Amino acid sequence: MKKYLLVALLSFTLAIPVYASEVTGTLSTGISTGVEGTVAQTPVASPVAGTYTSVQSVTLTATGANSILYTTDGSTPSCTTGTTYTGAIAVGSSLTIRAIGCYNNVASPVGIFAYGINIPPAPSGGGGGGGGGPLPPSTPATGNGDLNNDAAVNLLDFNALFVAWGSTGSNVPADLNHDGVVDLLDFNILFVNWTG
Repeated sequence: MKKYLLVALLSFTLAIPVYASEVTGTLSTGISTGVEGTVAQTPVASPVAGTYTSVQSVTLTATGANSILYTTDGSTPSCTTGTTYTGAIAVGSSLTIRAIGCYNNVASPVGIFAYGINIPPAPSGGGGGGGGGPLPPSTPATGNGDLNNDAAVNLLDFNALFVAWGSTGSNVPADLNHDGVVDLLDFNILFVNWTG
């Protein structure tokens, strides 16, 4: 009896057929986002938002967008309202640009770019000594973001800036662009100089 049981178990184990097949097609998760096709990304501005000492020519780009719309009056643009971006925007005084990328009337998130323009007065003529020299290139009038003076712009500086958020006055160390308020422009400066 033991022999037959062993043979029956072996034959059952060896007789199991194996099948293989190839599966092709697409797999659906059943989750619908309501957005199909290309999704435009939030616009990017160049030069970066900040405070400058000369007029700036701001260019906007948005990956995946077939148009960019923007406003400068504080309102939020949509794919049907705002000014259609066709070329560089001349910024000669302090200004905030709000921009979206659109692809087939589907809007990206809004990009907000605040520029401060502080043009220094022209030097007055002084009595003869030549015509002066060329002006230095335009650079942001900013601090470097190292608020705790540890020779690195990192999480400790981010925390100091966060704690001072909304503070006003002329002697606030976290006011990196010296515009009298700790705000998004100061965060931009911190992140541009981030060392980790």
